[in-house]
Amino acid sequence: MKKIIIAFILILAVISSSTLAFAKEAGDSKATDKKFTDIDKHWAEEAINQVADKSIFADKSGKFTPGKAITRSEFVMMLHKALGIQIMYFKAPDVKDYFEDVKNEDIYASALIDLVTANIIDYKGKFRPNDTLPRDEMVHYIINALEYKTGGNYSLIKMMPEPFADADKINPAYKNDFIKAQLLKLVLGKGKNMFHPEHKTTRSEAVMVTYRLLNVLKSLSEEVQVVPVAEKGEDSLKLKLMIVNNSETPVTIKHSSGQKFDFALLDSNKEVLYRWSSDKLFIMALTETVIEPGKSIEFSWDVEESILDSVKGKAAYMKGFITGESDDFRINPDGYEAQIR
Repeated sequence: MKKIIIAFILILAVISSSTLAFAKEAGDSKATDKKFTDIDKHWAEEAINQVADKSIFADKSGKFTPGKAITRSEFVMMLHKALGIQIMYFKAPDVKDYFEDVKNEDIYASALIDLVTANIIDYKGKFRPNDTLPRDEMVHYIINALEYKTGGNYSLIKMMPEPFADADKINPAYKNDFIKAQLLKLVLGKGKNMFHPEHKTTRSEAVMVTYRLLNVLKSLSEEVQVVPVAEKGEDSLKLKLMIVNNSETPVTIKHSSGQKFDFALLDSNKEVLYRWSSDKLFIMALTETVIEPGKSIEFSWDVEESILDSVKGKAAYMKGFITGESDDFRINPDGYEAQIR
């Protein structure tokens, strides 16, 4: 697949690469309690425990019902609570100014007014609170939430993602939102790279994407960010580790040898297929990498053709490693992972 440069560049920070997706993945922290009775070992269990609220979702028996379609009012309450949005008004707003089918005393009305004020819910007329939420519309509101929380101050890797096989079914008004959501790894396709944008969003899907949005927002507050990137062409694969210094002081990485980085190709079970450093020798002299304030550096590997041939059809993930230590930021010893699309 040929790489296409995106026309827009946003500024300030590079997004972390945690794979934000409708997929089975563990989160960054362990839930401290079980909120619901029917999510044990569910693929979205961590996200549900972190983001979903009993007052919004639990039935009398304490079930979350993860496969149930989320309603528009449930989504509004969940997103509002997860983002911690609180807007002060000089005069109490009237929801009837926005939606004809909502009353001020409705349990979700105040959250809805806040999201409309924040331009996250960006239309007026009929809200249809008990209707289900299409997947493409859900993505649109998630990106609106990102824009609100960041003020638009973030950057994207300038690489057009592979479009979903059913991209023609996405509401044309949401096309740019999907590009951003894919680049930020908020969403991935299902089988055969299908997204099914017109399908109903399930509770677990809505919670997962919201949870991963929170992780992206958290990453933006970090002064030093490490972003793994896998650039796949028709007959090529380039792996990168981008290290961005958003602080006001230089950042130094101390390397114990001439090796500054490493890469590994992993299969779908995340078993190592090949490691870049496995057949290389490095000088033992101490070295340093210094990243000036507001600057970034890139460690990269163009995977050789012979290696590509040996892992073709097997490589599903890459991991990049920084080989060294730093007093200025935490280097993850487990590496930085990205999916190979």
